[in-house]
Amino acid sequence: MRAAIVVLAISVIDCSCEYRPRPAFELPRVMLWAWQRAENLSFIDPHTTGVAFLAGTVRIPQNGFPEFEPRLQPLHVQPGTPLLAVVRIESTVSNPRAQIAPLVQALSQVIHQPAIHGLQIDFDAPASERAFYLSLLAALKRQSPVPVGVTALASWCEGDRWLDHTDVAEAVPMFFRMGKDEARNMRVTSSLCASSIGLSTDEPWPLHRPPGLQRIYVFTPRAWNREMYSRTLQRIDDWK
Repeated sequence: MRAAIVVLAISVIDCSCEYRPRPAFELPRVMLWAWQRAENLSFIDPHTTGVAFLAGTVRIPQNGFPEFEPRLQPLHVQPGTPLLAVVRIESTVSNPRAQIAPLVQALSQVIHQPAIHGLQIDFDAPASERAFYLSLLAALKRQSPVPVGVTALASWCEGDRWLDHTDVAEAVPMFFRMGKDEARNMRVTSSLCASSIGLSTDEPWPLHRPPGLQRIYVFTPRAWNREMYSRTLQRIDDWK
């Protein structure tokens, strides 16, 4: 396992803040996902928009020992931009319970970065790995100095509500990369998923804004630019 995370290339970020335990995310209503590529988001308004950046990927190979790959691409933001660290988990093991301790150790490289407002875990856990995932979230709850949230398949927030009893700050239902027109018709019935939603710039959004929605995460398959950011904000404003 790579022992140290590289210093992220966030060249203009204000890192003078201190982390402290928070009962929930303190984030703006719009969050832009910055994925595995170079991103310059210095043009966004840090008072209304934050950045959920991929901080690294954890891979659990067949031998069961987690391998952490840190973000290597530069990310540029204005000082004071709210940041949420995202870690993607990929596993080839059907039930990797023994991996929790080293996995938490790997994630500690991310959660102790002083500039972040929280950690978001992105893991498409199949049914065989749900017990492991619940144990991991419980361990992070005990050890993380910042709130921990998750992304969630939209089906986990409608009928298959297995995350309902977790003590996470937020579960973001992913309303993209689904079947044709599925995102337009799926309803959120879980209160854990009711405050946020994950959308993509290149796909249809649900016909109506869900009631009680507080935060919108937006993904784009290409690097963000000023024009795409402006169009996205307008689309959000027009979404009723």
